[in-house]
Amino acid sequence: MATKVTCARCEQEREGLDQPPMGGPTGQQVLENVCRDCWQEWRENSALLINHYGLALGNPAHRQQLRTAMREFLSLDED
Repeated sequence: MATKVTCARCEQEREGLDQPPMGGPTGQQVLENVCRDCWQEWRENSALLINHYGLALGNPAHRQQLRTAMREFLSLDED
């Protein structure tokens, strides 16, 4: 069951995610600091970025570029 989080992006207390959206410390940080609505907005925005820049997620440099954009979009500090 999702818990309430104070979202780093919208700065409101809202329903969080049910589980980390990715592995490792970044996934845990998203789980603890991002609401469900802002995560959904990021998912939509990430598809636009992937298509606009022609990112190939098999390329480590492209994944890092997307991860950096995600942190900026969600107002997350570096680990």
